[in-house]
Amino acid sequence: MELTSTKQRRAVALAIGAASVLLALIVNEPYVLLVPVAIICICIGWEAGLMAVAAAALLSSMMLFSSESGAIGGAVRLAIFVVSSLALWLVIKIFRTMSFFDRVYRGTSPSIGDIPGLGWSAYPDGRLRFVNPAALEYVGVTADEMRRIMDGDDYHWTQFIHPDDVETSIARWRHSLQTGEPLIDEQRVRRFDGTYRWFRDTGVASRDEHGRIVGWYGHTEDIDDQKKAEATLRERERELRLLVDTVPTMIWLMTPEGLPYYFNKRFVDWAGVLPTDGEPGTELQLATHVELFHPDDRAAVKAAFDKSFATGEPVQHKGRLRRKDGVYRWIDSRFEPLRDENGVIIRWYAVNLDIDDEVRAREALRLADDRLSRALRAASLSELSVSIAHELNQPLQALVANAGAFQRWLNADPPNFEHASRVVQKIIRNADAAAQVISRIRALFAKTSGEPDPIDLNAVINDVCELLGDKLLAGKVKLDLELDPNLPAIAADHVQMEQVVLNLVRNGIEAMQDADARPRDLRIASRRHGDEGVEVEVSDQGCGLSDPEKIFDAFYTTKQDGMGMGLAICRSIIESHGGRLSATNLSTGGASISFTLPAGSSNPAGTSTTEAVAI
Repeated sequence: MELTSTKQRRAVALAIGAASVLLALIVNEPYVLLVPVAIICICIGWEAGLMAVAAAALLSSMMLFSSESGAIGGAVRLAIFVVSSLALWLVIKIFRTMSFFDRVYRGTSPSIGDIPGLGWSAYPDGRLRFVNPAALEYVGVTADEMRRIMDGDDYHWTQFIHPDDVETSIARWRHSLQTGEPLIDEQRVRRFDGTYRWFRDTGVASRDEHGRIVGWYGHTEDIDDQKKAEATLRERERELRLLVDTVPTMIWLMTPEGLPYYFNKRFVDWAGVLPTDGEPGTELQLATHVELFHPDDRAAVKAAFDKSFATGEPVQHKGRLRRKDGVYRWIDSRFEPLRDENGVIIRWYAVNLDIDDEVRAREALRLADDRLSRALRAASLSELSVSIAHELNQPLQALVANAGAFQRWLNADPPNFEHASRVVQKIIRNADAAAQVISRIRALFAKTSGEPDPIDLNAVINDVCELLGDKLLAGKVKLDLELDPNLPAIAADHVQMEQVVLNLVRNGIEAMQDADARPRDLRIASRRHGDEGVEVEVSDQGCGLSDPEKIFDAFYTTKQDGMGMGLAICRSIIESHGGRLSATNLSTGGASISFTLPAGSSNPAGTSTTEAVAI
């Protein structure tokens, strides 16, 4: 028989006590009265027990000294004694159990008010039995109001729950009541000011020694700030994932061992790989990613990966990666390790940059450069041919002019053999100059060089002026020579220096052909330049230069029949000797072209005029 309520226990005890009194009167055995005495002591208290002892003593004396009482056999008295003992044992056992549960539950109920947060207890059937003062204060009701609410519907507490959470909360509470499993629920609870905040409700069942549920005890914790923090964190994670997915590059993550486990959306869309949830443990095989590369690049990619993962060093590698449409495109892959505070790699971050357009553009540029180089070589060959023709033309023209003069001196009456002899020497020198041009061209292609000899620039200027005497007379040009007699000798190629001076003087004469209103004065000056340098200046009274900087560019000319190579060759010659050629317009009209050379000038590279122009 199971006695679960106090009323049932007391009713059984009183029945046993009454039966014991009746039995004592029938058998006239006073010690049977010990049973009701014990019952009174246990059920009522020690004061009532003391009075019961006195009454039992009085009744016992009456029974013992009664005249009707007779002797009873020992067996009968023994049986009665055993029955009385069993009755007393049963009563004490029952009330010891009752006192244990009363001590537990009566002792713990008031302590619920001390639970931090919202504490509550409920009956085994789920009806609310108690809520602590903190819960009453939070929802804004008094104890009497809460008791009236508790006496109402079984789910009276749902009026404090957010309407969207009521159905879920009821379902979870019913599940715990049916199964006895702990209650863990999260819902929004309305505060006294009407504000809803998130709470986590935790309830556990209390059981007796037989495992039956005798009550529920729970605690409701405010987790609103935690919920908001979690929501903020989720929003930031969503924004970060959105950023990673929308950034215009392919991003992927790998484990410390180098196994890829996350590809961003751009990588997934580009390569057609399967997306993952971005958590370690969902790794794809490394071979799967390596197989995306071009077969010719896989070995190099695999070697670069293995080396990086073994040493922990960042790596950058370029290879052709297969797009989802099967097209291979050049990719620049870069890996960086993420380390913890102890320097241990916990993750690898990698980005793939599509550089296919850049690679193809560089390849197209390279091909264009090759074509341009071939075109430049062809142009240089043409320029070389022009410069050779120009350089040969000058000694040949001088040769023709001197031959004409030689003929005139011989045809004179009488023939002037002395002048003819001097002209013959010039003819020989002109032929030697042409031969030297051919020799320099041969030396250029044979990659040989000659040593320059010290020359006198004043002598070179005089020779040129004598050579162009007929042209000066024909052009009605007045020649003004201002030559420094103490001009130091310079180490230079005599023919090339003569070619430079000849070009400058002839250009000055031609510049004044259209200057009819101006005096045709051509001034040639030589002087020291600095401590050891020399300077030669040729100035005219012509129309001046339209662009003094461009006149030294190859093929630039202002003459209708000019080739634009004379001044370009002159600059190449002067610069190859370590000097500088410049031009400027004069304030009085006309132009001045001058060149400077160091006194110890030489041609260390052995570069000829044609070589300088060709370069």
